[in-house]
Amino acid sequence: MIKNKINFVTGETYTLAELFSGSRRIIIPDLQRDYCWGDKVHTDEKKELVSGFVNNLINQFDNNDYKDFLNLGLLYGYEAPANHIQLCDGQQRITTLYLLLGMLNRKTENNVFRKYLISDYEYLQDDKEPYLQYSIRESSLYFLSDLVCHFFIKEKEDKLFVTDCKDIEKSTWFFNDYKYDPSIQSMIRALLIIDNILNGKDNDWCRKFGDFITTKLTFMYYDMENRKNGEETFVVINTTGEPLSSTQNLKPLILRERINENNKEMPKQWEEIETWFWKKRKINNGNDTADMGFNEFLRWITILELDKSGKTEELKRVLKEGTYTFPQESISFGKIYSYWNIVKFLFESWEYREILDDNLLSPKEIEIRDIRRKTKIIEQIDCFQFLPLIAYCEKWEVSDNANRNLWRLYQFLHNLTRIDNVSKAVNELVQDAIFIAKNCEDITGMLDCKNKISQTIATQEEILKLEILRAKPQNRNEIEEAFWSVQSCKDHPCHHIWSGQILPLIEWSTESGIFDLEQFKNYVSTFDKTFEGQCDNNIDDVRRALLTRNLTNYPIKKGSNSSFCWDWKDWTILINENKDAYKRFFDDLLKNVSMQQMIDKFDPSKKWSEFVHKDYLLSYCNEKNIQWDDHQGWLLIQKQRATKYMSVNNLHLEKYLSSTLQQNGWGVRLYDETDAHVVVVENENKNLVFDIWYSNSKWNIQFFKRNCEVEKALKPYVDHTWSFNGGRYEKYNIEFVATDGYSYSNILEEINKTINKIK
Repeated sequence: MIKNKINFVTGETYTLAELFSGSRRIIIPDLQRDYCWGDKVHTDEKKELVSGFVNNLINQFDNNDYKDFLNLGLLYGYEAPANHIQLCDGQQRITTLYLLLGMLNRKTENNVFRKYLISDYEYLQDDKEPYLQYSIRESSLYFLSDLVCHFFIKEKEDKLFVTDCKDIEKSTWFFNDYKYDPSIQSMIRALLIIDNILNGKDNDWCRKFGDFITTKLTFMYYDMENRKNGEETFVVINTTGEPLSSTQNLKPLILRERINENNKEMPKQWEEIETWFWKKRKINNGNDTADMGFNEFLRWITILELDKSGKTEELKRVLKEGTYTFPQESISFGKIYSYWNIVKFLFESWEYREILDDNLLSPKEIEIRDIRRKTKIIEQIDCFQFLPLIAYCEKWEVSDNANRNLWRLYQFLHNLTRIDNVSKAVNELVQDAIFIAKNCEDITGMLDCKNKISQTIATQEEILKLEILRAKPQNRNEIEEAFWSVQSCKDHPCHHIWSGQILPLIEWSTESGIFDLEQFKNYVSTFDKTFEGQCDNNIDDVRRALLTRNLTNYPIKKGSNSSFCWDWKDWTILINENKDAYKRFFDDLLKNVSMQQMIDKFDPSKKWSEFVHKDYLLSYCNEKNIQWDDHQGWLLIQKQRATKYMSVNNLHLEKYLSSTLQQNGWGVRLYDETDAHVVVVENENKNLVFDIWYSNSKWNIQFFKRNCEVEKALKPYVDHTWSFNGGRYEKYNIEFVATDGYSYSNILEEINKTINKIK
């Protein structure tokens, strides 16, 4: 029984007209190498294979009088999904014939061979998918569709039609990424070769030759049944048992360069590198082979060598876009192997290798927003802190796995990655980072060349830290470790507040220009005890104590909210805007003045005193946001937005009534829906309810009974001061009276008067 579903039978022969017909697709799957017959790398004379292949076909056509069939060998494939033939062998022949058919269609009238390039349905009604599809990468797939529709097929109304092979790369549908796709570049070279061969052939000859190509050339088909068998066959046919990846398309180019002609170890060492990257591949990142890691490694080399040659703009482009053409004519394989040994040292031998992300060796897909493209490269910010390590090891010939200066360079660069100004301008700063690596064996050497480095890197803080380290060589290591510990969030999440920028701590610990390490440690220790853990609800006492310090812009403004600080950046901004006040705050803590003492002695008449003295206000605000309302005063916001909120005065009233209302069966609670935030006093057994809320400096009360005719049921319990609104009794505009700021005895009196009547 035939297992494939297209009635292609193993051992039977098929013409191109049969292959390229109906709803069928011939797929070049991702297991294949790139199309390369258009490249000059396939013979000892470095000639391409297209001209010989096409000229042989022409000779056969001219000599067999257009009668006999000509078999071009086996096609290995399998079907997945239905009507999609995945080629395991035959890609180069089939692709070259498809390109030849396209050129013949251009040179004949009425698009006579269009039906073999793309189906009428796809061309006229659907997504314009041609019969031949390159699934090696998306760029090849899209290019072939545009090539068929806007180059091979001639339509008068097609404004995108390209008239000459030489103009393909100038067309509006030719994207910049296509310049770096080896299959596309080889196809363009093949088209130029074919165009030259067909030059001078007239319409009649081209039509007859096209008929010969489509009806007289045959292939014997062998069904591999599934991908697993296809891959095994592909390995045997193409690599004699060795896995093949797209980097092997570059391998022969590098091998044949004159710069490498005496390197007898290259084939063995190439496999050594590829095997290493294969072992480091990350299946979770979608990398089944070594290809992505190896290609990315070659991009690193390209960037580092562009830096050496001073090609700044090209370096920035490669860094930003991710695409590159490896300059094999100028970079020897010996240099590649040397760079690999450095990378291998960093990931396998370096004492601090655990800090390196092994995703660097098998990058996952990222989106490059500026050019709206997805690709598998490491982020620019990763290049900023990793490529200088490679450059440093190369320049200073690092072999000691505990090299302290290399670790210092990493700490310096890694800390800078936390700074927004660095991450936003990283494309401009990578070369500066590499410059530091190559010119400063000791990071303090940056002080001698700081004028050559961007101030985004050579900040006031970084220069100050380096000056402290240079001034105190006898205890440099201890000072460094102290700085690094605060810059890291590993042991203390609250260090996110510093985000690597610890200038306030250094300034607090410096008197008369002299840095005091012990004082620095004291401030750090006090800070860690004060801002404990994740700094969420557990430090409300800190928030209240800071309200007593008269800080500028506290609470801070965040849109329509005022915030008592929630996000790490909130605290960062607040500290840097109030460095002197914060120093006095920590100095008091160091003198054993507790935060509770600060809270207790705060003047109740001053602004924010209620938030200082009443802890339940901040407790209600889950993310410490409040908002001002002209009618209700300060509103407490539970989240970032006012989906649930409560007037400060309502919350004071709820606390007061809960502590004073002792009547049997009566409870007090808050009702904090967006459109109704009130204090509810109710007797569930009797279904009796008071709703109380604050607005326009007055109190309002409604009294009702659930599930009954309110006016008749409650009339015995109310006097003439109550009015009936059709559903509830109500009293509006009760005076705001608070005996100590938070005790509302007149509200309690109104409720008790009614409750006593009910009793």
